[in-house]
Amino acid sequence: MTAYLRISHRLIQRAGLVVLGLILCAGLLNLAPLPVHAQDGPTIIKPITVGQTVTGTLDSQTFMQMYRLTASTGDTINLDVTTTIEALAPVVLLTDPAGTVIAQDIDQATATTASIGDTTLPSSGTYHIIVVRGTGPDGDASGSFTLQLGGIQQVGGQTVNLENGGISFELVWNAAVNLDLEVRDPVGGTVQWRNPGSPSGGVLDADVNANCDAAIATSPTEIIGWPVGTVPAGSYEVIVYYNDICEVGGSQSFTLNSDVNNETPQVINGTINPGQAYLARLLINADGTWSLVNGGVNAGLNVSVFRREIASAQTVAVGSTVSGTITNSVPAQAYLFDATAGTTVNIAMNAQSGSLDPYLVLLGPDGLPLADNDDAVDTTDSAISRSLATDGQYTIIATRYALSIGGTEGEFTLTLAAGTAVTGIPSGDATTTDTGTTDTTGTTTTGVILPQGAIQVKLEWTTNADLQLLVRDPRGDSVYDDIPTIASGGVLEADGNVNCLETSTAPVSYIYWPNGRLQAGTYEIEVWFQSQCEDTTPVNFGLSVVVEGQTVINTSQPSSQGTRYMITFTVQPDGTVVAGAGGFFDMAEASSLQYQTMLASATPIIYNQTVSGSITDQRRFVIYSFEGQQGEAVTVGMQASGGTLDPALYLISPEGIQV
Repeated sequence: MTAYLRISHRLIQRAGLVVLGLILCAGLLNLAPLPVHAQDGPTIIKPITVGQTVTGTLDSQTFMQMYRLTASTGDTINLDVTTTIEALAPVVLLTDPAGTVIAQDIDQATATTASIGDTTLPSSGTYHIIVVRGTGPDGDASGSFTLQLGGIQQVGGQTVNLENGGISFELVWNAAVNLDLEVRDPVGGTVQWRNPGSPSGGVLDADVNANCDAAIATSPTEIIGWPVGTVPAGSYEVIVYYNDICEVGGSQSFTLNSDVNNETPQVINGTINPGQAYLARLLINADGTWSLVNGGVNAGLNVSVFRREIASAQTVAVGSTVSGTITNSVPAQAYLFDATAGTTVNIAMNAQSGSLDPYLVLLGPDGLPLADNDDAVDTTDSAISRSLATDGQYTIIATRYALSIGGTEGEFTLTLAAGTAVTGIPSGDATTTDTGTTDTTGTTTTGVILPQGAIQVKLEWTTNADLQLLVRDPRGDSVYDDIPTIASGGVLEADGNVNCLETSTAPVSYIYWPNGRLQAGTYEIEVWFQSQCEDTTPVNFGLSVVVEGQTVINTSQPSSQGTRYMITFTVQPDGTVVAGAGGFFDMAEASSLQYQTMLASATPIIYNQTVSGSITDQRRFVIYSFEGQQGEAVTVGMQASGGTLDPALYLISPEGIQV
């Protein structure tokens, strides 16, 4: 795991040798170059999407809030920060994927507002929006603010020239059964056994084992490819189907190899059962960079993965049409409407651009699915016609095939109308496919049903306190109460006593990965005692981890408010699992690293120098030193450049005081 560090000027109170410490810890992921001050606890970087409005709080402990935006070259965004507290005097900065500030409003003359006008983004990747209290760490001003992100994100329409090789998807398995490969390109074309070519240039070489009588068992292979030249940039959805057991049957292991422009292939190994569909997606940026993202088996309808979208649903009126966009970073939009018993509603979701394959879900006032639809009347658009049985507020979820693990993207229109039932449009109860049937680990004392999965992480305690459970996957993505689902399949199913609301003395927090979604690599677990919630009873928590039915961690730990416990486990490529050492750590105090005896061996650096380094289990931090003069200004930035490193920085004064 590597990182880059860059230092430039910022205010220094006294001349002398200043020390920087870098450690592996939870907190600042993809940290942009920012003034170095220590907040109380790590900065949680929250996701945000175009069209979203969020609120946050700034005070002496948390004087900075950070948000991340996944965007593409040519997207245009604008930012508006408002507050009613003049003393906050917020400023706002926008950094690109390399951590460079590309736009800012640091003029504090307008004490209640800060804004960045239309800004065209120069590259694809993760951008960060930073809202900072005008006085930084100084002063006592506190209050809330609102951040509104507007703009236009492109979906489809971009191309990339692949001069050294095209695109190749190769599916290989080892039995005389019929697996099939399908790829949907970013502009709506599909390549598969029924449609072996697409307008964008994609071609299927052969439909192997389509005839069971002639099926082969020695490395049957299907290949879909695009030739050298210009191809669509964006998201390619890849689907592996188990269509025919050919009298052989059983689970089948397969390998999906993908390469772009004749570069080093990326590989997914998976397992699939008869009748299932396994999804992945290939992301190609306009600059030619690319990545293969593992999805997993399509497990059918599970609305819990969209709890955040449901909680922030937009209100729509019966008789109206609204528009929206579905992307890999925003796989669903939710809408609320009020209706009375006996009303028949007709809901239509129609794709307008890109490759979007719409999927509609209607929830009743109790939050349970009433109806769902993938394809309506021989199209890939979706529609529901339903007579409503009770008065209340209903929820519409506009999403896509395979929900969060799908790969189609595009704009859509959603029409909600009242009237008579429309012939041919589904009106029955929501269905669950065989592949969507969920086994459970039982019911907790609070009535929460916990689904089984490839990975099961459970946290239990016996007070009203709020303990946060967080799991970081091998890609560096974290699932916890602010981000309840992640691309690798992690789902927060239960979050006991979160925010001290509706507390219980038998709380449970539970994170799991569904069956078929196990990925090799190191998983990091953090338990953070956030609040006593007015309950002073001593806390002892129990933490258990089960991987593929094997218990790999089962520990009980005493805890107090503000403490963090961390432990890891590693899934080896052969499927064996090894638990790491666990322990408590203090993010606020560099002294807990016991770095003092290593100051003499600090690596010297100078202003405007960029250095690289690595953090491992054996090398938990690196120390650098530089000479500074009183009155100078310095900015230090640390950016992860490999692995799953989650960086943090400390600045120590010449007197040994943590700044």
